[in-house]
Amino acid sequence: MSEIPTRFIATGADAAIAITRAAVNHRIGVSLSFQPGHLDPDRLARALRLSFDAEPVVGCSFRTDERRAYWQRMSDLDGAKLLVQEGVLDQDAMMRSFQAAEVSDEGPQATVALFRSAQRDVLGIKVSHVLADGQAAKQYAYLLADIYTRLGVDPAFTPEPNLRKRPSGRDVWANLTSKQRREARKAKSWTNPTWPAPSTADAGEGLTYRWTTLRSELFHALKSYGTDRGCTVNDMLLTAVLRACISRLDPPVGVPLSLMYTADLRRYLPDAATLPISNLSISGSLDIERVNDESFEETLHRVHERMQRWAEMCHGAGPLASAEKIAGLGYRITERLLGLAFRAGGASDKTYPWFTNIGIVDDTKLLFDGVAPDSGFMFGPGAVGTSIVPVVSTYRNTLTVCMGYGDSDESAHSTEALLGSIAGEIEGVCSACPERWARASGYQEPMR
Repeated sequence: MSEIPTRFIATGADAAIAITRAAVNHRIGVSLSFQPGHLDPDRLARALRLSFDAEPVVGCSFRTDERRAYWQRMSDLDGAKLLVQEGVLDQDAMMRSFQAAEVSDEGPQATVALFRSAQRDVLGIKVSHVLADGQAAKQYAYLLADIYTRLGVDPAFTPEPNLRKRPSGRDVWANLTSKQRREARKAKSWTNPTWPAPSTADAGEGLTYRWTTLRSELFHALKSYGTDRGCTVNDMLLTAVLRACISRLDPPVGVPLSLMYTADLRRYLPDAATLPISNLSISGSLDIERVNDESFEETLHRVHERMQRWAEMCHGAGPLASAEKIAGLGYRITERLLGLAFRAGGASDKTYPWFTNIGIVDDTKLLFDGVAPDSGFMFGPGAVGTSIVPVVSTYRNTLTVCMGYGDSDESAHSTEALLGSIAGEIEGVCSACPERWARASGYQEPMR
């Protein structure tokens, strides 16, 4: 095995996300469900330990000084333990609690839990967003499955460390053409909130989650509807979230609404499949106005046009490169600058939805001894307070919308109502595909 360095440079995106934890709870997770007894806890614990060598930065502590942020390799990685709970009565509740807990800066930057019952094994995987975005969280889950399977063949297996340089915004920028750079300079990453904040007397102090899972037939119907209109499933989901938020929050007409959307920039890098665990996603706002009495198809048309413009601007490439320049001023200066921006935003009585589509979770890369999970979905960052953070993932053509929120009865009610509205928008538009809808309108898994 190649020698692993003791220190790695943190990127500007790492540093920026670390600083914003004052407002957002940053971790990204996966929930995977198997038949009972399929997973071997001892082998899973060994796979977890070896994953810290396969992706060395995962086995690090996050450190800062006046000048820089960096990743320091831990000296006691053998002390990292797999959490195993047997005879669990409410695995959903255990998963909520597990995913809500922070990943400590002390490291490791990933934790894994196995919740077992007579009905199923539920595997929870969680990584720090300071180190990894949603695509990297999937990458880590795939890695864990691969190591687990290899250990079943050879218990002495050791992985080769991925020592490729972690890419940054500078690397993305360097791979753009001159035309793309001109367009990318027009994009902005930050915008002021313009939505009325939900009226919540008790926002709760801790974080928890709710999610709703849509049947696979709905995904097929949604895809069919979009294909007929030259739109992507992502366009459709953005439209559903926008319309649901308008119906629940009643924002003003004639004001650009700051609907935040996360873009993955790996598409601009060569050999993206072998990159180390990294942060290469950034958010920006669609700034799209409310139009009363507008049909789903009319809203979809406007969203699709905005997303096409985003693609033309290589949206996020400019701001991500700027994050590297700001980080070059020194960590403490960057901390003060971002702190000023967040305090200014926090002084407002407005909010904004923050939508992330993590995309397809590939079951062919999640084979644990040749067996993929029966079901799975992902968790994203959450915020206690007035933020609205729907996260969508797709596993085996099944869409799940998950939201983190402050743990209170009032916040739970508003979150469930919004999830119901998003599902209602999707179900409503799928009814425009009668041949698909006839199969999709049966049993719907309850919200959890």
